[in-house]
This record gives sequence, structure tokens and C-alpha cells, in this order.
Amino acid sequence: MGQPPEVHRVDAVARAEYRPAAVLLLFTPTLARPDVFPGLDLYLVQRSPLLRHHPGQIALPGGRADDGDAGPAATALRETHEEIGLAPERVEVIGTLPQVAVPISRFLVTPVVGWATDPGGLEDVEVGEVLHTLRLPVSDLLDPAGRSTVTIHGHGSAGFAVQGGWVWGFTGNLLDGVFDELGWTRPWDRSREYAMSMAEARGDTLPPATPEG
Repeated sequence: MGQPPEVHRVDAVARAEYRPAAVLLLFTPTLARPDVFPGLDLYLVQRSPLLRHHPGQIALPGGRADDGDAGPAATALRETHEEIGLAPERVEVIGTLPQVAVPISRFLVTPVVGWATDPGGLEDVEVGEVLHTLRLPVSDLLDPAGRSTVTIHGHGSAGFAVQGGWVWGFTGNLLDGVFDELGWTRPWDRSREYAMSMAEARGDTLPPATPEG
């Protein structure tokens, strides 16, 4: 992955003081758009609006490392199982990407790339952290018509419009970098901006994104 935006660069302070975490970029064969490149779906979650950090946001499954985790991949698989009910044994871990910093929640995040040929039926999970599991065609995320720079209080991040809201902030920047590195990004109007209110950023004004299925 190319260099992340300055806000996500890992410096000495982040390495010393931030808490370790991991997220899972889980790709599967697409269900909705098999004839459209790249023929993959990506799992995301819509977080509960009651959470302290990043409430209501659409994000990758993942979270803080536990002492018993055997590394970032184990953290990402455990958190994904807890959040969306996907059995870890159904996921093939392809590898990890360089760590990125999330200053607002003071996490040092390792993105883990995974593949599931057949995710199977997702197990029920306890309601709390996640409102919905989202399985989205990557081709939809790459659609130039849905790309914007999401701005809030003078700060901007890569944004992907999805039904019910935006993928933005850390997740938007991460996906933007990954898609660029893979050569999947389609040219889009990088001068286009979407001004987000604080209420919308907290998930107060957005309808729930459409869940999987």
C-alpha cells in the first residue's frame, strides 16, 4: 500500500502510546455483480450510534487487540467473528498491510487482508457494537459517481457513497489507498466535496445502511 495520508502516519508517539488493533478487509466472490470487474464483494459493518468511538460509522470489521491474541490476524478474525458471526476457519488470511494510526481513538491499526470462497451462513451475534453487516460489491465502491472527498471542520477524507450513508474517515482513506495500490481505482472528480455535519458524522441523522441480504 502507498503512503497513507499524514493523519494516519505512524510516528514515535503512536508506536509508544497508541493501543494495537486490527481490521479485516474480507473479500469474497460477488453475489450481486458477477459480470462487473473485479467480481468481488467486501464486508463492512455499520457501527452502533451508542458507541464512544466512531458511532454510526460504516467501517471494516475489527477492533482492539486482546492479550491472548496471537497477532494482528488473530485479532481481526476474532473481532470479525464477534461482530458479524463469520467463523474464522472460513477465512484464508492472505497477509497484512503496514500499520496506520487513528489519532481520534488512539489506535495503531494493522489491516489484515482475507479471502473467503464461501463465507457460509453468518452466526447470530449479540446486539451492541454493530447495527448491520454489509456485503457490498467492490465495483459499486469503485463507481466514480459515488466518490467524493468528505469534509468536516476543515478536514477531508476519501469518501465512498453507499446506500444509507458514506464510508469515510479512516476506513475511506484505507480503502482509497488499497484500491489505488491494486490498480482498481477508476478516474473520478477529486475536486468533488461532500460537507458532512457533526450530527451526520455521529450517525444521528443517517438512516441505517441496507444490511446484507
